[in-house]
Amino acid sequence: MKIQAVEAVKDKKVSFFLPSGEIDEEGFSKIEQKLKQMIEDGDFNIIIDLSRVSHINYKVVGWLIEYQQKFKKYGGDIKLVNVSPYLYDILRLYGFYPFEIYPSRRAALKSFA
Repeated sequence: MKIQAVEAVKDKKVSFFLPSGEIDEEGFSKIEQKLKQMIEDGDFNIIIDLSRVSHINYKVVGWLIEYQQKFKKYGGDIKLVNVSPYLYDILRLYGFYPFEIYPSRRAALKSFA
């Protein structure tokens, strides 16, 4: 999984996550390590690009929602981009409502302004 940070509008640092393949419980542990490190570093704005993800385990969706709540507590957010119709259905079945979904990284990045 690639993770890159860029400076966004109004001096907010935004990190991009680009996972690939299937995100299961084991795969989420790598993402979780990065999320914990970001909290420690004070980086609370994340965009997760799901364009290369083929499947998300339903438990992972719940964990992402929990992390989003933590990031929002610190004034940040987790936003999703490039969500396929299949992944959208998985998120919808679980209740993705806390996530803002954007068609592109640029649109998500602008939303942090």
